Amino acid sequence: MKSSVSPIDVANLWYITPQGKLHGSHVTPTNHTYLTHNRLREYEEQASAFRSGGSPKAWVPPFDVKSPADGLIIRIGTFPFRPAPEGYTGTLEDHRVIIWHSCKVSTIFIHLSGLDPEVLKVTGKLEGGSQGWAASYDTGSIPVKAGQVIGKVGAQGIDFSVHDTRVTLEGLQIPEHYQGDAWKIHAADPFDYFEEPVRSKLLEKNPRKTAPYGGKIDYDIKVRLVGNWFMEGTVDYGGGGSRNQAIFCGNQPCPYWNGHLAIAYDHIDPQKVRISIGAETGITQQVCHVCQGAYGVKGNGPDPASVDTGSGLVKYDLVAREFIDGAGIREPNRNVEDQVLGVFLAQVLGDTTIKVELLPGTTSSQVAGFSEKAKLYRR
Repeated sequence: MKSSVSPIDVANLWYITPQGKLHGSHVTPTNHTYLTHNRLREYEEQASAFRSGGSPKAWVPPFDVKSPADGLIIRIGTFPFRPAPEGYTGTLEDHRVIIWHSCKVSTIFIHLSGLDPEVLKVTGKLEGGSQGWAASYDTGSIPVKAGQVIGKVGAQGIDFSVHDTRVTLEGLQIPEHYQGDAWKIHAADPFDYFEEPVRSKLLEKNPRKTAPYGGKIDYDIKVRLVGNWFMEGTVDYGGGGSRNQAIFCGNQPCPYWNGHLAIAYDHIDPQKVRISIGAETGITQQVCHVCQGAYGVKGNGPDPASVDTGSGLVKYDLVAREFIDGAGIREPNRNVEDQVLGVFLAQVLGDTTIKVELLPGTTSSQVAGFSEKAKLYRR
């Protein structure tokens, strides 16, 4: 697939977040980009005005989402619908659309806030939280042309990714552990699938200036600390092992990402080490409201790609992150070196096993080694 059509018109884009972002439930590097539209600030101003006593406005999705190339819609997932953004009335729909453009290449769109009438002619009305729609022998797939509107953007934009079965990421050490998200190991750099001049125009919206420009999600190196890890007992990305265990977060079963750990790099500045933790860290949102479980490292080292079994115990002082004023994007990728949040201890034990522990509210100089609360993580 080589496309000459941007999923959202370039003129309507604010910026593009590359793959690899670490935040919240995306504990391991995110396998899609974020296309943020340029009406977001207007919505924030309306929310502020509403909180100050202003009147709400009717929610109308602002921009079209288009198929980047000819293809077939084969699946539409539907998440629970939510109220419109603050300061607006109405409902915010939420759809996930998969288009196959060839036998090898597909695109995935997430958080569409509406589907085009031509699509709805085939699917019928889809209720929030329903099973959605899937191609079948009875209905067939839904053919679309390059540039054809398939839906509307969400409140902030959409998630967008390209997957190519000719691409298998080498930095995911055990591919079988990602079967629940089978497309993940085939995540491709989306910019490589656009023709000029669209490619260059899209890259102008991308704050990452280091190749691969679409970001990176696979960092595993055998017998090295770097990469994705899963808490012992959870087995894989989908948390398959936890289904057979009584693993609770408070009084609720833990989400699958509770067992995830990523020791990787910043998605915009890949020189910066990041440690992203799905389990409870003890570092509250009040201490670092933008961290969302992903932290910077004081002094930016040691480089996890160089830490192996011979390194013994290594210590990382975790630091907060912050937004960069005037950067033109909403990405907190600057470290706050003087705000140490805790110390992360790690030791590589073998090809596929590490031992880790996080001690919030302390520093590396105050800690000699692991306690009985240390946990094992495996690939």
